[in-house]
Amino acid sequence: MQIAGLNTLGISIARIDYAPLGQNPPHTHPRATEILTVLEGTLYVGFVTSNQPAPNRNKFFSKVLNKGDVFVFPVGLIHFQFNPNPHQPAVAIA
Repeated sequence: MQIAGLNTLGISIARIDYAPLGQNPPHTHPRATEILTVLEGTLYVGFVTSNQPAPNRNKFFSKVLNKGDVFVFPVGLIHFQFNPNPHQPAVAIA
Protein backbone atom coordinates (compact mmCIF):
# COMPACT_ATOMS: atom_id res chain seq x y z
CA MET A 1 0.00 0.00 0.00
CA GLN A 2 3.01 2.31 0.54
CA ILE A 3 4.24 2.04 -3.08
CA ALA A 4 1.26 2.24 -5.42
CA GLY A 5 3.17 0.87 -8.44
CA LEU A 6 3.84 -2.40 -6.61
CA ASN A 7 0.32 -2.87 -5.24
CA THR A 8 -1.59 -5.87 -6.72
CA LEU A 9 1.38 -7.36 -8.62
CA GLY A 10 0.80 -10.68 -6.89
CA ILE A 11 4.48 -11.33 -6.17
CA SER A 12 5.45 -13.57 -3.26
CA ILE A 13 8.77 -14.78 -1.86
CA ALA A 14 9.42 -17.48 0.71
CA ARG A 15 12.40 -19.11 2.37
CA ILE A 16 11.95 -22.86 2.66
CA ASP A 17 14.02 -24.89 5.11
CA TYR A 18 14.10 -28.64 4.41
CA ALA A 19 15.08 -31.07 7.15
CA PRO A 20 17.26 -34.02 6.14
CA LEU A 21 14.96 -36.19 4.01
CA GLY A 22 12.35 -33.41 4.27
CA GLN A 23 9.95 -32.55 1.51
CA ASN A 24 7.47 -30.06 0.17
CA PRO A 25 4.83 -32.57 -1.02
CA PRO A 26 3.11 -32.40 -4.42
CA HIS A 27 1.00 -29.26 -4.79
CA THR A 28 0.01 -26.62 -7.36
CA HIS A 29 -0.20 -22.85 -7.71
CA PRO A 30 -3.19 -22.29 -10.03
CA ARG A 31 -2.35 -18.64 -10.74
CA ALA A 32 1.44 -18.44 -10.46
CA THR A 33 4.71 -19.76 -11.83
CA GLU A 34 7.29 -20.60 -9.14
CA ILE A 35 11.02 -19.95 -9.44
CA LEU A 36 13.10 -21.85 -6.87
CA THR A 37 16.77 -21.10 -6.07
CA VAL A 38 18.78 -23.46 -3.86
CA LEU A 39 20.79 -21.56 -1.23
CA GLU A 40 22.22 -24.55 0.65
CA GLY A 41 22.23 -28.31 0.20
CA THR A 42 20.66 -30.46 -2.49
CA LEU A 43 17.06 -30.82 -3.66
CA TYR A 44 15.38 -33.32 -5.96
CA VAL A 45 12.56 -31.44 -7.71
CA GLY A 46 10.00 -32.21 -10.37
CA PHE A 47 6.68 -31.44 -12.02
CA VAL A 48 4.08 -33.21 -14.18
CA THR A 49 2.58 -31.66 -17.31
CA SER A 50 -0.86 -33.00 -16.41
CA ASN A 51 -2.82 -30.11 -17.92
CA GLN A 52 -1.14 -30.09 -21.35
CA PRO A 53 -2.66 -31.34 -24.61
CA ALA A 54 -1.51 -34.70 -26.03
CA PRO A 55 1.22 -35.86 -26.63
CA ASN A 56 2.77 -33.86 -23.76
CA ARG A 57 0.15 -34.85 -21.19
CA ASN A 58 1.48 -36.43 -18.00
CA LYS A 59 5.18 -36.00 -18.81
CA PHE A 60 7.39 -36.00 -15.72
CA PHE A 61 10.32 -33.56 -15.53
CA SER A 62 12.80 -33.78 -12.65
CA LYS A 63 16.29 -32.67 -11.72
CA VAL A 64 18.71 -32.77 -8.80
CA LEU A 65 19.60 -29.20 -7.82
CA ASN A 66 22.66 -28.08 -5.91
CA LYS A 67 23.60 -24.78 -4.27
CA GLY A 68 23.09 -21.92 -6.73
CA ASP A 69 20.85 -23.87 -9.14
CA VAL A 70 17.49 -22.44 -10.24
CA PHE A 71 14.38 -24.32 -11.39
CA VAL A 72 11.04 -23.10 -12.77
CA PHE A 73 7.71 -24.76 -12.00
CA PRO A 74 5.17 -23.61 -14.63
CA VAL A 75 1.85 -22.16 -13.52
CA GLY A 76 -0.78 -24.70 -12.46
CA LEU A 77 1.37 -27.83 -12.70
CA ILE A 78 1.75 -30.37 -9.88
CA HIS A 79 5.26 -30.06 -8.44
CA PHE A 80 7.35 -31.04 -5.42
CA GLN A 81 10.74 -30.65 -3.73
CA PHE A 82 12.62 -33.26 -1.69
CA ASN A 83 15.90 -33.13 0.23
CA PRO A 84 17.54 -36.52 -0.53
CA ASN A 85 20.37 -36.02 1.97
CA PRO A 86 19.79 -37.94 5.24
CA HIS A 87 22.45 -35.90 7.07
CA GLN A 88 22.24 -32.27 5.87
CA PRO A 89 19.38 -29.76 5.69
CA ALA A 90 18.68 -27.73 2.56
CA VAL A 91 17.49 -24.15 2.10
CA ALA A 92 15.78 -22.54 -0.89
CA ILE A 93 14.11 -19.27 -1.88
CA ALA A 94 10.96 -19.49 -3.97
